[in-house]
Amino acid sequence: MSPKANVYRFGDVNSSTPVFRGLEWLVQEGESWAIVGSGSGEKSALFKMLLGHLRISPHPPPPGGLFPFLSETHSDPLQSISIVSFGNRRRTSGGAFYDYSARYGAVQEEDRITLRQNIWGWSCFLDLHMIALSNGQTRRARILKAIMTKPKPELLLLGEPLTGLDVNARPKLLDVLHSLHQARSPRVIMGLRTQDTVPDWITHVAFVKGNRIVVGDKTRDLVNSRRSVSQTTKPGDIVVDLQNVRVQYQERKVLKNLNWQIRQGERWHLQGENASGKTTLLSLLTGDHPQSYTQLASTSSHLHLFGKPRSRIPTPQLQSMIGVLSPEIFDAFPRRPNMSVWDVIGTGFDGGYVPKGKRGVGTGVMDTLTDEDIDFRVRRVEEVLEHLGPEASARERREIDPESFDSNVQKALQNKAFAAKPFVDLSIGEQRMVLLMRALVGRAKLVLLDEVWSGMDESMVRVARRYLRSGGVGDEQAVVVITHWEEEVPWTAEDGLKRFKLDKGEGRVF
Repeated sequence: MSPKANVYRFGDVNSSTPVFRGLEWLVQEGESWAIVGSGSGEKSALFKMLLGHLRISPHPPPPGGLFPFLSETHSDPLQSISIVSFGNRRRTSGGAFYDYSARYGAVQEEDRITLRQNIWGWSCFLDLHMIALSNGQTRRARILKAIMTKPKPELLLLGEPLTGLDVNARPKLLDVLHSLHQARSPRVIMGLRTQDTVPDWITHVAFVKGNRIVVGDKTRDLVNSRRSVSQTTKPGDIVVDLQNVRVQYQERKVLKNLNWQIRQGERWHLQGENASGKTTLLSLLTGDHPQSYTQLASTSSHLHLFGKPRSRIPTPQLQSMIGVLSPEIFDAFPRRPNMSVWDVIGTGFDGGYVPKGKRGVGTGVMDTLTDEDIDFRVRRVEEVLEHLGPEASARERREIDPESFDSNVQKALQNKAFAAKPFVDLSIGEQRMVLLMRALVGRAKLVLLDEVWSGMDESMVRVARRYLRSGGVGDEQAVVVITHWEEEVPWTAEDGLKRFKLDKGEGRVF
């Protein structure tokens, strides 16, 4: 792409603010490229440009155009370029709640498409229902499906393919992608987060930040600074008590005689490869899994949450005691046009999915709220917005890159205006941040954070990590972070972090 070009949305005139400014990017045959950005929205915009969904001015001239290698074979770019992105699962119409618990047993007939029907070549999971696949398995399946599409694409664009993959799956996938790229069958351009390690075979990167793109070889310094703030924790009462817990579907054993105790004030990192049982274990901790009701209540085998068997805790009460952000919650949460950011955060107090109460902070689960209770909840929503909202992210962006700071942008993203915005209109990263606020606002006794940073930009991750480490969760709360990446956990062993690892359904503390 030469000379330097600006990129606009269709319908925008050249005097309007471009999506990308001063872009000069030339990809030579034989080079291996990754697009690195702090947020999924930035990389998605660049992919949209490559797919022809944005206007380039001036446009690369014929005969080569944007993709000279396609002009040599007279191939149609629309038929020759494929993209695999990892947003929401297919949703029901109307933006209503999606029942993510269906994967644990109540699978609807329309969801009963197996992986064997969907894609060939993954024998150990071929007969699992698609809805039952873990997030990492789903990513691999979608990539394989794109590779095997007929006719095979000439160029494959992958949005953050490594997110959600365990440490053993990543090199296997990267080896496959490298082989495909070397054979040009298809060529591959992948999107990476700033915290991801750039694969050895990648030769060049396009670093996206705001409306600027810096391109060059991968020796260019991609700074991803991190801060650490010390935090002390103290153990307290037992919040979760698993003793010899088992989950199986007919002959397939998912969890095998699991033993784990979680106490107030503890910080845990739950690890495990894809299909090791992490999502199933998480569903037991939240009480969503049907078999959480059927675990034997004996001295040698039981599942106790907050000192009681799951069957003795009403679901609405349990939902109010646990703060959760997971890929399943992200997919399931309603996207109704009239639901504001404030409404979404306010549902975190009672744990539901529908805004309630005159001030949008719920009505209470076991007891009716007093005026004092309501005032406290309103202050809590304002507090999480102050620490995790767009003003905090804007300050962080100014610290990361002072030259990119725009005071007009900060004014447009004030917290009060942000709180009134429709949740459905937010970017993926903003939606995840709002759902993180929802998980934290009620100061639940147990907080479960599963792949929490996916889609967030660097400034969001930094302010969220800082908030978690410096008072966002208290000593009376237990926190479990589920991630494949050690560096994504806000705490370290020096902070008292404990680790629980799942391996083929068996768990151990280490």
